[in-house]
Amino acid sequence: MIKVERLTACLCSLILLVSFFSQAQENKELAQEIANPLTTMIMVPVQFEYNENIGPVDDGTRSTIFVQPIIPFELSEDWNLITRTIVPIIQQDDIFPGAGSQQGIGDISESLFFSPDKPTENGWITGYGPYLQFDSATDDYLGFEEHGFGGSFIALRVDGSKTYGFLANQVYSAEGHIGGTYSNTFIQPFFDYTTEGAMTIELTSETNYNWNNDEWSIPLTLTASQFFMVGEQPILVGGGFKYWLESAPGDPEGMSLNLNLYLLFPK
Repeated sequence: MIKVERLTACLCSLILLVSFFSQAQENKELAQEIANPLTTMIMVPVQFEYNENIGPVDDGTRSTIFVQPIIPFELSEDWNLITRTIVPIIQQDDIFPGAGSQQGIGDISESLFFSPDKPTENGWITGYGPYLQFDSATDDYLGFEEHGFGGSFIALRVDGSKTYGFLANQVYSAEGHIGGTYSNTFIQPFFDYTTEGAMTIELTSETNYNWNNDEWSIPLTLTASQFFMVGEQPILVGGGFKYWLESAPGDPEGMSLNLNLYLLFPK
């Protein structure tokens, strides 16, 4: 009888252990899926960024919440369409001399990535399509005051616990003569490492080049985010710091604070 009880206890312990490792592996896979900008799951990243030392006399501060829903659509057995919308909600003070404070929505951008369902022979996942920028700012000081259009390209690779690649887009002002007010190239290389405990550490840069003014903006960002299940809702929560290696006039300088929340909606 005692042997049967011991055997039953060992069997239950083994089942719990297998279940634990199975859940841990599933959590890691979901955490790594969040690191994939071309995920085929609906995802809503919400990011908060606080910047100081902005404006011509470095007196300005800005707090921005970026709401970035990513929604995939299956076009066929071979192709997907992934939409990425970025809505900036801004609060800023003393950036423009004499203008005081502004708050509201900035210019909304939309990227449409047409992506093959299968990676290349070398394991790269790619996507490309149009990039649109809307004159949606609720205050003249929160946007460009012009619509913009251009193109985007993204390439990434998942290699074990690592996800790496880059995103790039080129946008021109659409009003007046093309590119008259702005012509910007954005390049975002990224490297993510997801641990066995479902923590994702990311190193990235959101580099921008202003062709009209021949100006570079080069921030370097390091974040760490932990995967959790809140009930049946998968989330990733974390934060980190951004350091401005090169700042164009009007950009922040020094160190910035980043916080992020990712909501994932598996099929």
